[in-house]
Amino acid sequence: MRAARGFSFIEVIVSIFIVSVMLLLLQAVLQSSILVRTAKDEGIALSIVRNELESLRAGGYAALPPSGPFSNSLLAMLPGATANVVVNDYNETTKQVSTSVTWQEVGGASDTVSLTTLVTRSGGLP
Repeated sequence: MRAARGFSFIEVIVSIFIVSVMLLLLQAVLQSSILVRTAKDEGIALSIVRNELESLRAGGYAALPPSGPFSNSLLAMLPGATANVVVNDYNETTKQVSTSVTWQEVGGASDTVSLTTLVTRSGGLP
């Protein structure tokens, strides 16, 4: 008898199945790494806006700056990040303060995190 050469049909099917499973696992790992990066960036941005907002609230009504950009050392950790504060009159004795951070995500789209609060002349909410 001659020795058989090549692979059997079952061996080919099993190898295709194994390669498919490995590709699916690779795709899952790549997708999860993008989600982890996005969550990390959002956490950094939230920390920046929260710290700035609390700093402005601690300074009080009279110390509120005009609207415009602000700086923070953590901005360097976000790609293409900019930070902005907006101060508007809410009523005669209250100002509305919004802080936001915008940055570029991995796919090229931009993302923003923002927080808003009210600051009164006499303290407390109106």
